[in-house]
Amino acid sequence: MHIMIIGAGSLGLLFAAKLAPICSRLTVVTRSEGQAAELAACGIQIVGMDSQEPTLEKSIRFRCYSEATSEDVDPLAQQVDYILLMVKQPAISHELINYIQSQMTSNTFLICFQNGVGHEVKLSQAIGWSKLLFAVTTEGAKRVGPASVKHTGHGITYLGALQTDRIETSNDQHIFIVQMLELAGFCAELSKNMEVRIWSKLVINAVINPLTAILGIPNGELLHSTWRLSLMKDLYQEAIGLAAAKGVKLPAELWDTIPAVCEATQANHSSMLQDIEASRLTEVDYLNGSLVEMGNEIGLELPIHSLVYRLIKAIEN
Repeated sequence: MHIMIIGAGSLGLLFAAKLAPICSRLTVVTRSEGQAAELAACGIQIVGMDSQEPTLEKSIRFRCYSEATSEDVDPLAQQVDYILLMVKQPAISHELINYIQSQMTSNTFLICFQNGVGHEVKLSQAIGWSKLLFAVTTEGAKRVGPASVKHTGHGITYLGALQTDRIETSNDQHIFIVQMLELAGFCAELSKNMEVRIWSKLVINAVINPLTAILGIPNGELLHSTWRLSLMKDLYQEAIGLAAAKGVKLPAELWDTIPAVCEATQANHSSMLQDIEASRLTEVDYLNGSLVEMGNEIGLELPIHSLVYRLIKAIEN
């Protein structure tokens, strides 16, 4: 099986390092030539609880994606079975979509690991629902260098189609990729309920991430103030109200999951806080921003989400 991972951030490096020993062919596509060169020279090293020597498998290839090479077709593209898209939503540009299309054949499936919503529309228009799968993962990872990643917590990865009424084949044909992930040391499952899983993660991220970024605190600090907890509850109530209005039935215990996530990742800086600290654009447009936009479309106001969205955009500037 030939797997291509696009994006060499925290999750991309983690999955690549663990898949390399069992994958007959693995291609990792980076954003910069410098990172591709360092990975090719040094391999990928996992630090932390799953520490291992740098992975330098003969089966792994490193390439650089850039706008200048977006028309470049991988000579092995015809053998790519799965592309794991592990970039953040702001990186899904027209050029990147063109690049993805150039690497796909009729036998290739694209698995999207993005937080939030919005990417599914762009990608389905370009690639088609029948070739799209979605992943929701609770694996914890933090990139600590161009060629090293810290595995901060074990989790579970759910895979499945989003528009099951529009696909020609069932999830069952993808059991092999799930088995490969399990052989690599991940806990993985096929899911027929991806819409609820995507919405659940969207709500969790839209509650935790912007508040940690605005306040400049790790996840666990949200639990140490009744004022912070009240803001979390307000964001949560607005989000589940929107989901209900759109006919999405979220788990009744979802609120209990949010403080549990904060506790389990108490020392972690959320991805949005890391982006703010690194002066990068955040994913707030695809989290709180997307919730506000969906609310506007059906005439439902989300004033707290609107406020934190505007605050994050002001901090970004």
